[in-house]
Amino acid sequence: MRKNSAIIFFLLVTIFCIGSTKASAEVKNSQRYVGLHDRVLPIEDIRVIDGDTKVPLAEIAKFLYLPVTVENGATVINKRGKQFVFDPKTGETIQDGKVLSWAPFIEEDGTIFISVKYISREIGFKIDYLKKQQTIRIYRDDYEHMSRELFEKMVIDLIEEKLTNQETSEKLEEPELNYEKAIVYLTFDDGPNQFTTINNETLKNYGVQATFFFLGKQMQANEKIVKTVAKDGHYIGTHSMTHDKNLVYKSTEAFIQEMNEGRDLIKQMTGNDAKLLRVPYGSVPHVTPEMEKELIKHGYKMWDWDVDSNDWRYTVEQANQIFNNVKRDVTRAYQSGDRHIVVLMHDRIQTTKALPEIIEWLQAEGYMLQSYNPDEHISQNFLRDTLL
Repeated sequence: MRKNSAIIFFLLVTIFCIGSTKASAEVKNSQRYVGLHDRVLPIEDIRVIDGDTKVPLAEIAKFLYLPVTVENGATVINKRGKQFVFDPKTGETIQDGKVLSWAPFIEEDGTIFISVKYISREIGFKIDYLKKQQTIRIYRDDYEHMSRELFEKMVIDLIEEKLTNQETSEKLEEPELNYEKAIVYLTFDDGPNQFTTINNETLKNYGVQATFFFLGKQMQANEKIVKTVAKDGHYIGTHSMTHDKNLVYKSTEAFIQEMNEGRDLIKQMTGNDAKLLRVPYGSVPHVTPEMEKELIKHGYKMWDWDVDSNDWRYTVEQANQIFNNVKRDVTRAYQSGDRHIVVLMHDRIQTTKALPEIIEWLQAEGYMLQSYNPDEHISQNFLRDTLL
């Protein structure tokens, strides 16, 4: 009898443990995701409000290229011949002059959120919902993208990876702050210009190395700045010649020519062979599979970013918002398990004002600041191509 009782007890414990594990997995898997074409967007604050999935407008805007402005206290978006207005005072959404009966926009905790399905459909995207993975995928038929099955597998792999990282981190004690916490790569686009010089001096004052992605047309006009930045030990990569979307992405031939010409200028001015590049506006959805193959063929590496400072959106008086963006998103990236965090900024006046505070916070938090090291390449691109 005792033997039977022991067996029954063992079975009950086993069933309880299995049930607990499953419940735990469901809790851990409660994170929702938003996908765009072949990519899961790095948006963490995804909320379900009144049964509708909403995300911060400022974050989804940079991926859907929404021109967001503020007029008389109201948030305004003009896209594809349509106008969307959100008045935070009344909570009303006005589309093309008509007040909507529901609230696709909403303000919570000082942040404006927008319905993913609403804005996507209104500007011409289709919606696919992966229920098991709690993922909304946005796509357009005129852009080549992977099948639903392949995308679903990618999301499953991503979730499993996050769960593994979470379980590992839960087993480890939080380390004390030190300069091995994580590496942060500060990167600056669109120079060289007068603000490049200021940013370079700031970096020098703090003993920090960074990575600059220069435009060919700017290098031709500011060769002295290019040489100074290289001499001070920073890495310089190309950001195309023109930054003109219509020219850069006109064809595969035009694309690779813009990159090669920029690379040649860097070689000519500094003697360094710059194999790392950043394409204008990010690799997704602009870089086609053919362009991707050409980059690999020419030996290039490509960086997008983990953290977007959104510095271009703010005036110099709003520079503190740039600092807040970097602080928030670097923290999120670190907490998600990222140990090589690439921060996107620009050589602009508002960034020069925010930069000292950004560096001081990163150093105080224990992050190591480095420039790109070709001998220790870290793959960071939206295409998820490990060869780039």
